Amino acid sequence: MQMDHPETLIGVAELAIALAGFSGIVVAFRSASHGSWHAGDHLRLAFLLESSLTAAGFALLTLLLLTTFPEQPALAWRLGSVFWALAMPWSLISSHRRIQMSLEEHGDIDQFANRLIFSVFCLLIGLQLINVVHWQTFAPLLAALCANLMSAAIQFYRLINSAFRE
Repeated sequence: MQMDHPETLIGVAELAIALAGFSGIVVAFRSASHGSWHAGDHLRLAFLLESSLTAAGFALLTLLLLTTFPEQPALAWRLGSVFWALAMPWSLISSHRRIQMSLEEHGDIDQFANRLIFSVFCLLIGLQLINVVHWQTFAPLLAALCANLMSAAIQFYRLINSAFRE
């Protein structure tokens, strides 16, 4: 069975935008019920938006590359992978800094989960680099985009859980 790559990329972008959009609902519930936000929720919202917009942006960029080079899909996969692999270290470093600055403000940061997510993204960066040099296929890039979606979904769950728990 052949995968329809453009449709898959559009689906990733739609899911990512939906997750980012649903964060507005959480913001509305949270602001209406409490007035002030917990420091951890600010961080979770930022991570949710960053993860979902990263997935959407790279899915759409890859779709643009695939449309620009229709006879060379391997080039689209390589470029999408290299751009994602270049952006993620900055994202990981930035996220780590934000977490470290927020440690004193709240104690509900899950260090194990953060290390696990960091490790998964480091592994995916490596896979993207292998994809650029060797495989030149869609699957590693899709795995990276799905990891962004999964990260956004986890943050969405944690925001919802936090909003209705307090």
